[in-house]
Amino acid sequence: MLKKLTLWSIVTIFMLALLSGCSNNTSSSSMTESTLNGAKFTFFDVGQGDSTLIQADDGTTILIDTGRHDDNRILTYLEKANLKKIDLLLLTHPHSDHIGNADKVIKQYKPKEIWMDGLVFNSSIYERVIDAALASDAKYKEPRRGEKATFGPFGIQVLSPDKLSDNANNDSIAIRLTYKDIAAIFTGDAEKGREREMVDSGLKLDAQILDLGHHGSSTSNQPYFLDAVKPEVAVYSAEKGNSYGHPHREVIQWLKDRDIKTYGTDVEGTVTIETDGKQLHVATEKSGTPAPGSDNGKQKTEEPGESVPMPDKININTATAEQLQYLPSIGPVLADKIIAERPYRTIDDLKKINGIGQGIVRQIKEQGKATVK
Repeated sequence: MLKKLTLWSIVTIFMLALLSGCSNNTSSSSMTESTLNGAKFTFFDVGQGDSTLIQADDGTTILIDTGRHDDNRILTYLEKANLKKIDLLLLTHPHSDHIGNADKVIKQYKPKEIWMDGLVFNSSIYERVIDAALASDAKYKEPRRGEKATFGPFGIQVLSPDKLSDNANNDSIAIRLTYKDIAAIFTGDAEKGREREMVDSGLKLDAQILDLGHHGSSTSNQPYFLDAVKPEVAVYSAEKGNSYGHPHREVIQWLKDRDIKTYGTDVEGTVTIETDGKQLHVATEKSGTPAPGSDNGKQKTEEPGESVPMPDKININTATAEQLQYLPSIGPVLADKIIAERPYRTIDDLKKINGIGQGIVRQIKEQGKATVK
């Protein structure tokens, strides 16, 4: 009887231990309160723009986008980071809130390799970046879906584009970057059509970290894409009180429905994620709770999930902020200033706005789309 009892006790203990082990393995969270060594993702607070620095302990450095052309705080951030080199400068697409300081970064840090999507864009900022890239010793590349690359301990697979569509947002370079067991997805401003292509491509999309597309806009970050990525952590980059209503209410709700921990530079400042290749540790510059932007800021003429098409003419007295950004060198900040200073009798009246000089007015006239009535 004693032998049977002892045997039964051993079996019971074994089964409990087995169940306990299974329980631990099904836990999907890799979050920890402890600081970690290995690699670091720094999502800089650059206002209504985008810039992320990715660093490994061995010195490998990747910079994705460089913030706005009218806000150079990224240069201060990089200096404070004591950055010595850049192995890869990845510019997702040619909008000025993503490549705004790229020419300065190229000249100062001399990246070994530069990636751009290849879309020719009509702006002086884009031209300066191209000139700087061509004048540098960097290897220049226009990557396409399925291509792979390795930079130190980081692996990269290109998710999009497959081919260019002549839409700056949708032609954004999207990548899945890996460090040991940890993966991160970056999609620039790619919108829902491209997200569907990525899901249908069969490429691996699961990742613990998601850089929310298009500053948290509902034109991106669709539920089917979130379900394919299944991130533990999502980060969006936006300016507090921006005129676009970023992050959009729908996106915040979709993230909440999926229990995805969300951080935003608009309320929490710079967001840093450390990893040892297995776990994640998140730290923010300041305390805050991500919340939807103003519904009044959302363009009412914009069909959710669709990009605003380039109009044949742009009336600077009536155009929306999105439409004004089709004018050369006009980003979100200058678009808001144009709206605030209305009305205009001539295109030359734009020169009264701080940040718009003769050069930008000349480009706007040469484009031939701007009107005052």
